[in-house]
Amino acid sequence: MELLQFSIKKVLWHRQKFLQINKIGRLYVKNKGFTLIECAIALMVLGLFLTGILGVFQQSKQVQQMVYGRNLQEWHVFLIQFESKLAEGRFSRLAKDKIYYDKINSTTKRAYECRIELNANRNEIAIREKNGYEPILTEVKQLQFRKNNRYILFTVTFLNGEIKNGKWTIEKI
Repeated sequence: MELLQFSIKKVLWHRQKFLQINKIGRLYVKNKGFTLIECAIALMVLGLFLTGILGVFQQSKQVQQMVYGRNLQEWHVFLIQFESKLAEGRFSRLAKDKIYYDKINSTTKRAYECRIELNANRNEIAIREKNGYEPILTEVKQLQFRKNNRYILFTVTFLNGEIKNGKWTIEKI
């Protein structure tokens, strides 16, 4: 019987050391299992992998902020355009998301009303004067104006959630 079981071992399994005979005479495979060192190495590799994945996610978040974030230079260009347009005329009145100013027509010497407003359909702030339309800041979700005695405060909320504030001083006449 032992000879038969031994020959079955050779036929069925190439590695004889993994095949054992239990107390009732049946064949079973002895599983080797992991040693403590192998477990520690596997845990270390898993830790390095997860650390690398975390680094990739943090880096992609920074790249996304750089790509989709508001460029400081674009904001300053908007502020310069905003101030220069208001300097061309005289401040008239204020609405929640519009600022009105009067300009003098150089040929007729008559005053006409212009405005800087939020176009919610296009998500941009634009200048409207003489039936013209000039966008000066894009990807804008919300624009709010508030008036004090000497200046106008405005808050711009962008589509990506970023919020910028500005202040324009009203010139005395």
